[in-house]
Amino acid sequence: MFRTGDIPMVFVSGILGRRVVDGAKHRVGSIDDIVASTGEMYPVITGFVVRSGRVRRFAPSSAFRLKNVGPRDAMVVDLAAIRELKPERHEFLVRDLLLDQQIVDVQGAKVERVNDVQLLVADRIWIVHVDVGFTGLMRRLGAESFVRALWRLAGRRLSDELISWKFVQPLAESEEPGQPLRLRVEHARMHELHPGELADILADLGKDERQMIVHSLGPEAAADALEEAEEDVQAAVFAQLDPEMAADILEEMDPSEAADILGSLTEAQSEEIIAEVTREDRAVIEQLIAYEDKTAAALMTPEFVAVSPGTTVAEALDEVRRQASEIEGIYYVYVLDADRRLAGVTTLRTLFRSRSDQPVHEIMETRLVKVDPGLEPDEVAEVFQKYSLLGCPVVDPEGRMLGVILIKHAFDELLPHFKREGRA
Repeated sequence: MFRTGDIPMVFVSGILGRRVVDGAKHRVGSIDDIVASTGEMYPVITGFVVRSGRVRRFAPSSAFRLKNVGPRDAMVVDLAAIRELKPERHEFLVRDLLLDQQIVDVQGAKVERVNDVQLLVADRIWIVHVDVGFTGLMRRLGAESFVRALWRLAGRRLSDELISWKFVQPLAESEEPGQPLRLRVEHARMHELHPGELADILADLGKDERQMIVHSLGPEAAADALEEAEEDVQAAVFAQLDPEMAADILEEMDPSEAADILGSLTEAQSEEIIAEVTREDRAVIEQLIAYEDKTAAALMTPEFVAVSPGTTVAEALDEVRRQASEIEGIYYVYVLDADRRLAGVTTLRTLFRSRSDQPVHEIMETRLVKVDPGLEPDEVAEVFQKYSLLGCPVVDPEGRMLGVILIKHAFDELLPHFKREGRA
């Protein structure tokens, strides 16, 4: 098992529980855990925890004769090297930290459970992979050979599911020596994931791991991910964040989404967070919170691109470019008069096809599809479905535009109300 001439890969499950004997073959105890150091990219195994009865002691790797140790052989240790178990700050216990713990698979964009840990044995021993597959679990249960034989009889091959350690790294040293380290993923790769994938990961994690991921992403990326998350996940994350961090994330979110999240928290939590939001954003969010739930106004965002009737096509496109980094989902440009009454609407396609010096009022559509702020979701869904809209303006009784409902943001609320073709 430890034949270093062949540089084998071995699994922690094959070491835990292994008998430990002295040079005279007298039983000393058994391997209860493995100690690893975080000083290098791949953790080096610095020693083993030897248990005898209820006593756990530390034996450095150098105290063992590891060459030519077979898979069923006892491990021979130098008794003089065994000492009290006191891991250093840069060390962790492999079983305590890794086995049966959740990690984030950044390549598969999902949460996995560590069933085993793979080691590379040469002049030293390194952790190189974690095993998150079915074979790792069967190996732990002592049934791997039997299961593999069954698969071979069925004409199939059972493969290991290994994740490289470079994607699973310790977060930081513990405050107290010997305490388990928390895990993080390689967060540079986390930023490559789609917000929807990050939302799925957050849904599968515990509250501590969620906070760790959210803090590592930063406000903008965290906002994108949380906008895609389920309501219970959003509420759980924001309930644990400090108010300043929560406010930073809310300011990056669509105001309607931010209002929904605050509405899902306790009044005390909501007030603490909203107090940290900038005055401008706070006014917008508080206005949205004031709207009655389950209405068109509650579904809308107050962020949209608007120009006056005399604006030229070139000026309208400049306005789109100016607001593109702040407004998500620009499908239409709305034309408002001096009193913010909705006069017309045009599409980006129409703008790009028109002369740059042409006034917008000459190309805008004046037959408007709009909804009242108090309209119920089933009626809003009917409007979206009937006219195949990507966004719909919300207009008050005086004709002033309050906001726009984007199918991107309101889809979950409207989906139950969409009717299938051929059905009433």
